[in-house]
Formats: sequence, C-alpha cells, structure tokens
Amino acid sequence: MAIATVKKVSVSVRLDNGTDSQGNVKTVNIQLGNMSETNFDDDKALAVVSVLGPCLSKTVVSVEKTEVSTLTAA
Repeated sequence: MAIATVKKVSVSVRLDNGTDSQGNVKTVNIQLGNMSETNFDDDKALAVVSVLGPCLSKTVVSVEKTEVSTLTAA
C-alpha cells in the first residue's frame, strides 16, 4: 500500500480574456501562490477568490488547486 504525503498546494484563478477567431474562450491565470499543506481549506480558498473577484478587471472562469505529493511504500 502506498502512502501519499502532500508537499505543496497552490491555487490559480483562470480569468476570461475574450475569445479567439473561432469563438473559443481565451483565459489568463493569476496565482494565489503556495498554501499551507497542512491547513489548506477548499472553502476558504474559494472565499478569498469570491472577495477578490469584484476587484479584478476580468471575470473569474474557474479556480484550480494543484497538489504535489510524494509517494512512498508502506
């Protein structure tokens, strides 16, 4: 059985940057940076994005969380 140990958690916000000539949505990313591996909370991250949203010049399309883990054998 493998054990996964979270080493890094980061959050990025994808913003609407218009459309291309085929009508596909173009996006740009802003990084919220690295978060605490042990204290990260999905709801709190979304709360931060919802407060920041009105301050941004572009519309929030999605919020992405990236986790990096180390796998070891048990």
